Amino acid sequence: MVLSKLLLRSSIVQILIIRSIKDIYKNILILRNIKDIIELLHKIGNLKDLDRKGWVLKKVPNPESVADHSFRTSIMALLLSEKFGLDKNKCIQMALIHDISESLTGDITSHDNISDEEKHKLEKSAMKSLFKNVDGNNIVELWDEYEKRESPEAKFIYELDKIETLLQAFEYERKYKDKKIDLSEFWIYIEKKIKDQKLLEILNILKKNRSVASP
Repeated sequence: MVLSKLLLRSSIVQILIIRSIKDIYKNILILRNIKDIIELLHKIGNLKDLDRKGWVLKKVPNPESVADHSFRTSIMALLLSEKFGLDKNKCIQMALIHDISESLTGDITSHDNISDEEKHKLEKSAMKSLFKNVDGNNIVELWDEYEKRESPEAKFIYELDKIETLLQAFEYERKYKDKKIDLSEFWIYIEKKIKDQKLLEILNILKKNRSVASP
């Protein structure tokens, strides 16, 4: 009887020790994951200081950052996605991450003489590097879906990204009217990219506003 009690107590102690070790290991993993997330956030923070190259090349004073652009694109997704019959959460997530690879690659444009295929490879490699330690496979997959325009949400955010650029172009042309900054190149290029009828309506309103604002 005494032996049985001792064995029982010994088993309970062993169970408690094992549970304690598991809890310690779990806490270590959580702490490590938090540290990885903090490191990721620092890298993503680079987007706040990364000026959008298109505006830089056009010599726009104090151009917006990539983070600025992504923020308003995300707000646009929040406001418009359901009106387009799309998954709002998915659209917002895509808008938030669509340029996040640029925190490592920089803002690659057609002026860099890099093919679309090579640009995609560089940016996908950056995405994998950014999220490899934070269980971010689903984020990389969502970004890839956006890049390939594999869903209605991806096609919508791709075009919404362009509309946000025109919003910014309109604001710069109005703000720096005295400097005669001509951003017609963006209007011509983006007009060819917009296929969605509702987004075309927004584009036409912006074009009308631009013509009214012009001298």
